[in-house]
This record gives sequence, C-alpha cells and structure tokens, in this order.
Amino acid sequence: MRCEECGDKLDRFVDRELTNTEALEIQLHLEGCPDCMEHYEFQEHLKRLVKHSCDCDVAPQAFRDKLRQILS
Repeated sequence: MRCEECGDKLDRFVDRELTNTEALEIQLHLEGCPDCMEHYEFQEHLKRLVKHSCDCDVAPQAFRDKLRQILS
C-alpha cells in the first residue's frame, strides 16, 4: 500500500468503517511507515479530544455569552 492510499482511508480506519481486509492493510502499512503512523496517531488523538470535549452537558458560560452577543 502507498502512503497516498493509506491517507485516503485513514479517516475511515480511525472511525472503524473499513472492512476487515482494508483495516488489516492499513494496520500493516502503519506498522512500517512512521509518517503515516504519525498522521494516524494525530487523528486518533483528535477524535478522543473531540469526544471528551463533547461529553459536557453545558457549553462554558464565556462561549454562551459570546454566542448571544454574536446572535443579537
């Protein structure tokens, strides 16, 4: 697999949307390609960060105030 192919499928790999065969191909490529592994780790970290940030029930007060100001 080439890095370009890996990059095209990386989002779906992170979201576990690939077939088992495609996921295995990506995994094997990542194990041998430090650049693609770095991209994968970044995307995985970003996904966890977004998930963690969205777990709160209420937006921070400063954000709500700013949004009200923009919408007024």
